[in-house]
Amino acid sequence: MNDSTLDPPGSIVVIGTTELGIEAALYGRFLGYDVTLVGGADAWADRPNAGEPAQRIGPTFRGDWFGRHWLDGRELAECWDLPSPMLPDRSLSPLAFNAIAAQRGDEIPAALPVTIGEWIQDGLLAVTRSDLLRGRVWPNVMVTAVETVDVVVEPDEEADADDESEVSIPPDYRLQYQNLAGADDNAPESQQCECVIVAGLPEEARGFAKPDSDEYWFELAGAETSDAEEMLREGQRQIAAIYAQLMGREELDLYRPLRG
Repeated sequence: MNDSTLDPPGSIVVIGTTELGIEAALYGRFLGYDVTLVGGADAWADRPNAGEPAQRIGPTFRGDWFGRHWLDGRELAECWDLPSPMLPDRSLSPLAFNAIAAQRGDEIPAALPVTIGEWIQDGLLAVTRSDLLRGRVWPNVMVTAVETVDVVVEPDEEADADDESEVSIPPDYRLQYQNLAGADDNAPESQQCECVIVAGLPEEARGFAKPDSDEYWFELAGAETSDAEEMLREGQRQIAAIYAQLMGREELDLYRPLRG
């Protein structure tokens, strides 16, 4: 971590439509950031039980926590309807449950997700379709390269900069995209942003590398635990810490007031 700050509505790209990538994107949107969430890499195991929208949503089941600790050598297809390793009310963050509830409005609340398939399709996928993330999630967009781009200071901003002590402006990131079959029509070929968060994508599956300038580059590290709920909680703690730093706060945890 570093001491760099970024005020809302700063632009953030979260790479990885994993369970923690979705939570990280949602957290940023709650704070008012301009967040985009992309699949990033073709890292997901085949899902014959799921429709196209859910193919690259949630765990990759390839070398991630769920592949190592939950599948344990089994095929995903045979485990799709088995109970998930988390209690239903702890499978998503309070922010995620709130986003789903707000989307449903006055409709009768759906049952909490019990199986791994329900968690992915009725939980995580539903979060990506909530008001805060709608139109910002591209699971089928892969990142092929990341480069840094110098920030162009507008003329009226130059005068302000002269009044301050010399402060170097860190470069933006430009991400090059490849749209796989099924990608949204509005997904661009490239995107420029001020901050990148990589969430749960194994390095061997990535077609991109971290640039030398990594002042606003963050990665969610996997938790060394065999407990699924603790793994998710640790990921949420990392998400809260990243955004607290970006906002220049010693502590900022949107999860804490809602935890039991």
